[in-house]
Amino acid sequence: MRISTEERSVTPESVAVDVVAALSHCDRALGDYATTIKLDYDFGPDSELYPHLVFEPQGSGAQADIRKTIRMPISLRPFLSNEIGIQIMLTFTKMSCEVASSVEAHLDRAMAGWEPGVHVLYRKVSEGLRLAELSETVDAHILDLYRLPTFPKSLGIRPRG
Repeated sequence: MRISTEERSVTPESVAVDVVAALSHCDRALGDYATTIKLDYDFGPDSELYPHLVFEPQGSGAQADIRKTIRMPISLRPFLSNEIGIQIMLTFTKMSCEVASSVEAHLDRAMAGWEPGVHVLYRKVSEGLRLAELSETVDAHILDLYRLPTFPKSLGIRPRG
């Protein structure tokens, strides 16, 4: 999906439409990636995939946090879980846009040599983008996620099949 503000006049309404289109595209693409990972690896019978999307004003711009979390429950009392967070953060200012993608492990219990805590397994940032470049850059970030070495294996999670 390509958003082009160069082929038409730029109005607040057209920018709003482009931002909503970018959010929708990003949410769908990230959801497809997270679903692929969830289906390709055995996260356990009680694991679940949770969506998260928050859009908030930030100074003279706004930020969208689009995240898919794979939660693997460990116990209910007290509630403990290990989570894999796959995230795209879109930041909009008057001057430019930014795309940041990351994969984090939030561990309540050690996994395959990783101690409890938050571990950033992958991070990439693209700055100084025009709105017209946003969807293309999101696609490049998602493609890079697909090309990641098999991060679930580094946490001791086995492929299915």
